[in-house]
Amino acid sequence: MIVKNIKWISKASEEAEVEISDGEFTCVAFSYPCSLNIGDEVSEPLHIFSMKNAMRCKDLAKVGIWNIQEQGLSRKIIGKVSNASEQIVTVGEIAMIIDDYLPGGIMTGDLIEFECARIDLW
Repeated sequence: MIVKNIKWISKASEEAEVEISDGEFTCVAFSYPCSLNIGDEVSEPLHIFSMKNAMRCKDLAKVGIWNIQEQGLSRKIIGKVSNASEQIVTVGEIAMIIDDYLPGGIMTGDLIEFECARIDLW
């Protein structure tokens, strides 16, 4: 995952919206404190904050990350559960840890869709 762009919310407070890409998929994550630069590699998974409406999904053609509203950081995500025990979901090469619990019955390899309040980059 590579940092494609940084939009500073407050440079003095080190708060930023960081655009992350794997070359195919892109997402914007909230970062605090942000010490990254454009072109930096991000190796740790991003964090899903306040997941809701999680369910299995069957349509591989719809994998991605979308804004729910024109403004703000809430997102809709359709991704693959790459490790159910560690609650890691991937969209392409973008890895994210779900800080809430996955619904019962979701297993490694399943495709799931959900909404979240934001994606964080620590």
